[in-house]
Amino acid sequence: MPTTTETLRDALVAARRGKSLIEMASQPVPASFSEGLGVQAEIAKVLKQPEAGWKVAIAEDGLPVAGIMPGPYLKPGDVYEGAIGAELRVEIEIALRLASDVPFRPNQPYSRAELLGHCDKAYLGIEIVESRLANWTGVPFALWLADALGHGGYLIGPELDIKTLDDPTALGCFISLNGVTIYDKPAVHANGDPMAPFLAWANRKQDFMGGLRAGQIVTTGSLCGGVLSPGKGEIVTKLSPLATVSLTLR
Repeated sequence: MPTTTETLRDALVAARRGKSLIEMASQPVPASFSEGLGVQAEIAKVLKQPEAGWKVAIAEDGLPVAGIMPGPYLKPGDVYEGAIGAELRVEIEIALRLASDVPFRPNQPYSRAELLGHCDKAYLGIEIVESRLANWTGVPFALWLADALGHGGYLIGPELDIKTLDDPTALGCFISLNGVTIYDKPAVHANGDPMAPFLAWANRKQDFMGGLRAGQIVTTGSLCGGVLSPGKGEIVTKLSPLATVSLTLR
C-alpha cells in the first residue's frame, strides 16, 4: 500500500501537471511539518522543478519553512493563467535576489546584516497564490507545506532600495480588479521584520529542500496578507509611494 508521502506526492504531481484541483478531504495529511516539506521536495524532484526561488515563512511552532518557486516568473503587464475553478490570491511583497550562495551553516547562525550582504537587489514582488487543493480554507499546515505553500506564480516588479526592508510600516498596499478597489491598507508583515522568515530559513537545521544559491529570488512574505481576487481581469497593485505594477488574471 502506498505511503502517505507517495499518495500525496502523486496526487499533487497529477494536479500540477493537469492544472487541476483535488479535494483536500480526500488526501492524507503529513504527520509533521518536516514530512510536509519532504513531500514538497519529492514533488519538485518528480516535476524537475528548478530551484529558481523560495517563499519563506515561519510555522506556528516556530519552525522555519519554505516553498519552492520554480516560476512562472512574470513581468509587469503579463497574463497569469489559473486553473479552472481555482481561488487566486494576490500578495504584495518585497523580494531579494541572491548575489552569492548562502551555504548551509546550522552551527554558525547568520546575522541579519550578513544575510543581506549576500543580496544585491530588492524588488516589488507580487505572488499569485493558487493551491492545488480545492476549498483550502483551514487546510492543515503540513498539507499546505506539501503544496509549496500554495505557490502559483511570481511577478518581478520594479527595483526597490534594499533599505525598504528596514521599516515598511510607512508604506501602503493597494490592489484593484478591473478598476474596483479590493484592498487599500497600510503595509503589515506578519513577523514584523520582513527579514525574519528569510533569516530563520537561512539558519534552518535541515537542508533536504535545497540550498540558497546565487541568482535565486527569495520573497520575504506578504505585506497585505492573501487578498482573494473576486474574479478575473486586470489587477493593479501598488506599494505606495514606491511602485505600481499590473498584470492580468485569466
